[in-house]
Amino acid sequence: MTIIAGFKGFDGIVLCADTQETVSQLSKRNVPKLRFEPFGGPHEGDGLAVAFCGAGDNGAFIDKVVETAWEDAQVATSLDEACDEIEKSIKRTYQEFGQIYQPGYCPTAELIYGVKMHQGCSLFSAHGPVVNRKDGYDSWGAGYYMADFLSKRMYSAYLNIHQCAILAAYILFQAKEHVDGCGGESHIAVLRNHGVSGRVDWRYVQAITELLESADQYLGELLVKSANMELDSSEFLKEEKELIELLDALRVGQKKELDSPWRRNLLSRKDEKRDCFGLPMPSISETSEPEQ
Repeated sequence: MTIIAGFKGFDGIVLCADTQETVSQLSKRNVPKLRFEPFGGPHEGDGLAVAFCGAGDNGAFIDKVVETAWEDAQVATSLDEACDEIEKSIKRTYQEFGQIYQPGYCPTAELIYGVKMHQGCSLFSAHGPVVNRKDGYDSWGAGYYMADFLSKRMYSAYLNIHQCAILAAYILFQAKEHVDGCGGESHIAVLRNHGVSGRVDWRYVQAITELLESADQYLGELLVKSANMELDSSEFLKEEKELIELLDALRVGQKKELDSPWRRNLLSRKDEKRDCFGLPMPSISETSEPEQ
């Protein structure tokens, strides 16, 4: 039981997952379900990077599928080749283990993964050995219906990855609040067409989630008031203005907290600048214009 989701923005891909795992329907533990490769930190440049999210009832099998897919993809020299290698790897793993397990007992892994290479990104969803490219969004796990409901209301192809990351944080927050089997930490990763890709720093995820939690409560009150015909326009607009000012104050407070000197020292080395995800800013080679 879990919630995983992926979103394709016009400038990249966002993937997200919770960390709660239910063991034999009796106990719960926190297990990372989002894996970013290459392992060890942010990725910059034209080389291959992949983010995987997995859901299913056999964690060891999911890990095997993902590990093998990443190993097999590293021979690729283009984005299309990398995507093909991962799909073929997933099918080979099922073919191998299908011969080991008794018929009907081979585990099924539900995967959502993004592939980044040479200034391009692609999003995929896999149910068992069946892999499909996604041009919008997809989700798996116990919280998929919550993710689909919210995505249908809030997602569009015109969102950038920052907006997709906010949507991802909101879906994780709602799924953990209202869906049995979803919980733990919120993990988010971004794959950029241009710039630095990697796992979003947990402090930034926490700040976004806290703002969304507050906004969700206050905007719910505004929704009720907007349909109250007994309120005249001046009274309604006054309350709307007060609400917007309150939300802005919360935003400013969170930003100051993230920008505070002691917080920056925790996040990065001296004089290293970070972006809105807590990732290092691109190097000069990534940001400079090509020579004419």
